[in-house]
Amino acid sequence: MCSALVWLLLWISGITAISAQLPSLEIQPRSRPIRKEVGENLVLTCRPSVPKPDLITNLEWRNKYDKRIENSHRSSPVYIQDVPGDVGIMLVFTGLTAQQAGNYSCHASYTNTQFLSASVEVSTFKDVQFTDAPESQYSKVGTNFKIKCIVKGDPYPIIDWYKGDELIAENTEKYIRDIDGLIISNVTEADDGVYKCSALVPSTGVYKTRNIKVEIQVPPKILPMKSIEVVEGETASVQCTATGKPPPSYQWIKLDRRNDLSKTDRFDVKKLTGELIMNRVEFGDDGKYKCVAVNPAGNVETEVRINVLVKPQIYELLNATTPVGSESRLLCKTKGRPPPKVTFRKLSSSKPFTVEKQIEDTRITLKQETFNDAGEAFGTLIINNLTRSDDGLYECIAENPTGAAYKNGHITVWFKPTFNRTKDLPPVWSWDGRPGNLSCLPEAIPNATIVWRWNQIEISEENFNNRRVSRTNFEVIGKSPQSFLIVKPYNEPRYYTLYECLARNALGEASITIQLKQGSVPLAIGQIKPNTVTATTIKFSIVPPSNYDGLPIRSYTVQYKPERQEQSWENSLMHTWSNGAPYILENLVSEATYHFRFAARNDVGLGPWTNGPVIMMPRRSAPAEPTILVPGVVNLTETKEFSAPYSNHFEIRWNVPADNGEPIEHYLIRFCQVHKIDDAERDIECSENIQQSVQYTNFPLNGLMPDTSYKVELRALNAMGSSSPATIRFRTARGIGPVPLNSASMSSGLIIGLVVAGLVALLIVVDLICFCLYRIGVTALCCDRARRKKKDEEDPKLGSLYSWRFPLPYCSYKAAPAHPNSLNLPQPIKLAGTPLEEKEPLNQPAEKPVSVEFDGRQVYTKPGEIIGKHSAV
Repeated sequence: MCSALVWLLLWISGITAISAQLPSLEIQPRSRPIRKEVGENLVLTCRPSVPKPDLITNLEWRNKYDKRIENSHRSSPVYIQDVPGDVGIMLVFTGLTAQQAGNYSCHASYTNTQFLSASVEVSTFKDVQFTDAPESQYSKVGTNFKIKCIVKGDPYPIIDWYKGDELIAENTEKYIRDIDGLIISNVTEADDGVYKCSALVPSTGVYKTRNIKVEIQVPPKILPMKSIEVVEGETASVQCTATGKPPPSYQWIKLDRRNDLSKTDRFDVKKLTGELIMNRVEFGDDGKYKCVAVNPAGNVETEVRINVLVKPQIYELLNATTPVGSESRLLCKTKGRPPPKVTFRKLSSSKPFTVEKQIEDTRITLKQETFNDAGEAFGTLIINNLTRSDDGLYECIAENPTGAAYKNGHITVWFKPTFNRTKDLPPVWSWDGRPGNLSCLPEAIPNATIVWRWNQIEISEENFNNRRVSRTNFEVIGKSPQSFLIVKPYNEPRYYTLYECLARNALGEASITIQLKQGSVPLAIGQIKPNTVTATTIKFSIVPPSNYDGLPIRSYTVQYKPERQEQSWENSLMHTWSNGAPYILENLVSEATYHFRFAARNDVGLGPWTNGPVIMMPRRSAPAEPTILVPGVVNLTETKEFSAPYSNHFEIRWNVPADNGEPIEHYLIRFCQVHKIDDAERDIECSENIQQSVQYTNFPLNGLMPDTSYKVELRALNAMGSSSPATIRFRTARGIGPVPLNSASMSSGLIIGLVVAGLVALLIVVDLICFCLYRIGVTALCCDRARRKKKDEEDPKLGSLYSWRFPLPYCSYKAAPAHPNSLNLPQPIKLAGTPLEEKEPLNQPAEKPVSVEFDGRQVYTKPGEIIGKHSAV
């Protein structure tokens, strides 16, 4: 049975080979029939299919009338051309026409004994064309409208209509299909949308569509408009809004001038939005305007009144000057449209006056007058029985809906001179012949004229001339509104006396006396006490001279000298303090005895010396006790316990204590928790002594427990020892305290060990997951080494050549056979079971496969093994 089937296949192959060798002509393209659109180009190529093409003769093309085509001119619509470099002939059509459709044949002779021929049918068709089908078409609401869609084609297509994706299958009351379009009856806005005109030619399979957007146009309709108010001098905008489809364009016209405002200078018409912009509005712009809205469906217009408002202006406000006790009037004249409302306010008050009498002060009355025809308004502020407090600036306020105008006027209240503000003048001092400067500044409106008197004698030019007063001793500078009298007493007692300043104006006069006194040095100091004495410093308390009414004391000076040193006070040490400063003397010698004397100084000079106490300095010792500072606590000794502001920390601050002869080296701080145990307070959980640098006078206490009492001790240390402790007690606020680390139960070494152990465990878990899923990792490498057999061959060269291709996690790699035509270059390795991109050449001698294995250091090759699933790509 198998042998019979083999013979049958051989017979069929022989018949096929014989038939394939029979001489024939082939026409390309091979598709039948050949259909081309009118106007396209076509090339028919005829080639002989014979064993010896050079024996072909008389190769020619014939038209549908069986006439030989001989035209070879390329400008002709149909011509012939030889196939370049081959035996064959081409028939070329440039721009097919419907008349050229038909049967065309190719003829030739082979070995001059066999006649060969082949033919092909060429048919033409005209493609579908939309000759009159605009993509956008417009209709008005309420009319009948035809959507145009004129189509041409040969053969003529079948026309269908769609609205959106819905087929309009037949004529209805709404839609009527016509040969050149689709008629829509009684158009509404719902008919707006996209219509599709489709053309189908079954014989050619051509199917084309044309989307036509139909927009239903709606005539414009203007929304109602109210009267509009604009402000003179500003830029105003008036909006006219109309509905319609498509959106209408706008035009603005001023009725009294009948002119198109888009063509004027100060007006800007937005034709697409209907906005009218009026620049620098003028008084004459007041009146009626017309807005016209137009679109292809129609037009509409409306009228609107535009009222031009005028901002208030104050064109007159006169100041008033009136004596005390009289009546004063401020008149403010304004204008605007509408006429402004006029009020006043005093600049020293934020509240304006009300119309008619004021409730708070019935002396003041505000009157208003309005003149609508002229657009003016007057306001009058009347103040009866004027007082000095009425003097000042008053603001006139004119307001209407467009805004407000402001202008200041002044009421000046005349009054006689007064010295109420300078009645308690201090004396003027003079010494050592220095001149005394006496100044006089009265209050008066109008300004007062000032004269000076000495012992009831007026110091004037007249008295200078008659020598009642001497120019040598007196000089007057200025007479109004301020005057200065320069007195040069030259230590004559008669000039150290009272002087009178007399001020006069039209309403009266007033006077004031000023004393010129002779200055002298301070008296002797009343008392000197040493308050604080350390090994090197003394702080004194100085009591000034008693019953001293001279010039104020500026400073105190001390002279001091050691007892054993025989020297005069002139060569002794000296120190000066400003009055009121801490009187501290430093850099003294411990265990030495000092003598002191003190004196006070003023602008005249240094007063007499007063002997102070003889003090023996103590020996050097430990520092004094520091003073702890607590904000809000004045006396820490009387405060048993105070409340801290925070629950887990507190900052202690202190003053630097006296070092008692040796510099302070550092501070020691210690704090304890205070608990009640058996009705007694005890210190528990005390800290070690904390050393703080002498550069700082503060220390933060952190890690405190909330709502807990603490005691803090502070000591200062120098080379001689430590001070007595300064102690405070406080209680922390309620809240959340710190989470302390229990160092007794867990050391730092144990913590590090746990962290390292956790990391090692994490790496082992990751390696096991990689081994189970992908057979990679340290575990996979160890397993492959255990299974690996001894290698038969080693190929260091191949290993060095391929080692860059294989990543470390793989354990076994297989190489594909090398191509015999290769240039001794490495070839891609093929993965078993994967289709190759290129087919192997036929009749290729079989080659023995080679496996490649990598042990982490060296690549080994081994022939004869089957490529497995771990082959490398």
